[in-house]
Amino acid sequence: MQDVEGSPAQSEGAIGVGLRTLRRERGLTLAEVAEATQISVSFLSLVENERSDITIGRLIRLMQFYGVSLADLLPDLHGADPEVVPVGERQMLQSPSEGINIFVLSSNPSRAMMPMLVEFEPGAGRWDYGQHAGHEFLFVLEGELVLELDGSQPRWLRVGDAACYSAERPHLLRNGSETEPMRLICVDSSRVP
Repeated sequence: MQDVEGSPAQSEGAIGVGLRTLRRERGLTLAEVAEATQISVSFLSLVENERSDITIGRLIRLMQFYGVSLADLLPDLHGADPEVVPVGERQMLQSPSEGINIFVLSSNPSRAMMPMLVEFEPGAGRWDYGQHAGHEFLFVLEGELVLELDGSQPRWLRVGDAACYSAERPHLLRNGSETEPMRLICVDSSRVP
């Protein structure tokens, strides 16, 4: 799925480099990370060396293992307030196997919130439940979102609907349509001490 408003900056390489840097800073081997996250050594190596994309679920598992947020893995492109992210400078994370594109709408990873535009191809969705610190806010721009929170019945959200929940509760997002794309705004917040 392509962002029709501009050509965003690709961030897959930045993610791989960030993951490799975290692992090395902590003095861990690929085998140790693989054992702790249940992700194979060979796949971790491919991601760290920018030879493979990564599903959102696996990325979240790695972020939880390292105790970091997505913002911690992305380069800080701008440092001045007010923060403006032109459409052509958005960082984009792709998960082609899941049919999901994430456009990061902030260039400052040190902020307490991470706004994102998330696009789902028809029938696309996360493969496994996500879970992270803070809260998550969703606003459906186009299509139908199926939101599953662990222990609850799936909720269908349509254009203009919003949801807010503790992101520590396992959650799963997917496109409710097999024929139409779905777009939403997602804002992840960190706990402020």
